[in-house]
Amino acid sequence: MNPRTRKAAGLNLLAAALIGLPAPAAAHAFGSRYDLPLPLTLYLVGAGAVVALSFVLVALFVRQHPEASEQWRFDLLTVPFLRPLGHPLALGSVRVLSVAVFVLLLATGFFGIPDPFKNLSPIFVWVIWWVGMAFVSAVGGNLWALISPWTIVARWAGALAGGNRNPRPYPSCLGKWPALILFFVFAWMELISDFGEHPFTLASLIVVYSLITWTGMAVYGRKPWEENGETFAIIFSILSRFAPTHGVDGRWNLRLPAVGLLDTRAVGPSMVCFVLLLLTTVTFDGILETPLWVDFLDWIAENQTLRDPLIALQDAGYDLVKLIKTVVLAALPLFFLTVFLVVSRLITAFGGGGVTLGDAAGYFVLSLVPIAIAYHLSHYLTYLLIAGQNIIPLASDPFGFGWDLFGSVNYRIDLGIIDAKATWYVAVTSIITAHVLAVYIAHVMALRVFASRRAALMSQAPMLVLMVAYTMVGLWILSQPIVA
Repeated sequence: MNPRTRKAAGLNLLAAALIGLPAPAAAHAFGSRYDLPLPLTLYLVGAGAVVALSFVLVALFVRQHPEASEQWRFDLLTVPFLRPLGHPLALGSVRVLSVAVFVLLLATGFFGIPDPFKNLSPIFVWVIWWVGMAFVSAVGGNLWALISPWTIVARWAGALAGGNRNPRPYPSCLGKWPALILFFVFAWMELISDFGEHPFTLASLIVVYSLITWTGMAVYGRKPWEENGETFAIIFSILSRFAPTHGVDGRWNLRLPAVGLLDTRAVGPSMVCFVLLLLTTVTFDGILETPLWVDFLDWIAENQTLRDPLIALQDAGYDLVKLIKTVVLAALPLFFLTVFLVVSRLITAFGGGGVTLGDAAGYFVLSLVPIAIAYHLSHYLTYLLIAGQNIIPLASDPFGFGWDLFGSVNYRIDLGIIDAKATWYVAVTSIITAHVLAVYIAHVMALRVFASRRAALMSQAPMLVLMVAYTMVGLWILSQPIVA
């Protein structure tokens, strides 16, 4: 084959790899479309207008920092029929059950059949635990702090050892960067790689993460590592700040929703990046389901400058689609961070100064958490309700050995449990509500941070532009698998 013919063949293979193979992912979306009663543009403009109007209303009616409402608490465990939930026997039973499920997942991963659709581990980890626990954390509080098997095993090990160890002080310079790195790896495995689909590989990765976690806890202490190095403890803790309940010191407090996001101190740079990465991953997964992504791959395939290096990478055995996704997944958080830092700098300028760029970012980044929750709900609700039904037959046959322990092995998935219309309106409602809450939280934080009410109001103009723009862009992204 002469060089020209070989190059032409290479270009054809490149186009096939980038255009022919990828299609909008069906994992979290519907196969059918929904015809909106109004043009999509009206929904987008209307959503942006509602967020803008909410800023006006908040500015008119929230004139001072509402400290009293933030402090309100009611211990739910004082209610007679809820009191048994706080009993040591109940808590101990829940912890034992959590560790038992953890061991079961490892056993099914290592010893069950390799078919991911007939093995308990993949569906439980990716749907029930990852998606479901995020919803539970945002609505019901930080349940993960109670049932984390890594924390429970570390506590048991500490009790057996007598609790006399003297762990090293956790280096402040590390911040939450170890957890951030591990979260990026986890996001890459969830959104790009197929490693986590194979039960044996998934169980092996869980063992690796467990060893990292328990080593960190052994060296620096359980609590310091949980707060800085244990990725999922941090994720669910962030999401639970939005929840109307909060467990602390043996109490289960009812509180106003989202007050946990009103921190008294600016969070550090690693926490700023962590929150933005949390928001980015859901946005990235949504982008993969849009025509924009296919057009982007089309542009790469037609780009004369990129063709030769891409053909060389393909000849070397690289999966070009995974490679491009990896680059975008790495670049998108940097783009989000750049935009947020620009907005934070404008916040300080519009507010008359007196607040550093780092502090502005640290004070206002938590106002984005409701948005992350809303996108998680909008994007994964269908996935949880439909794919999550697989847990019913798998509970009877977790290893795929042909068992029928609970008589549910023949259960068939109900695809009609939620339709595209319901999903669209859940998305619209949750996205608008989340951005309105974000506007409110940012406004309250501004009243706390800046010296005067006028400075606080002025400082929020850049944040409002960001919120309105992201409302419209985010809603467009979520609409594509439903109405496109």
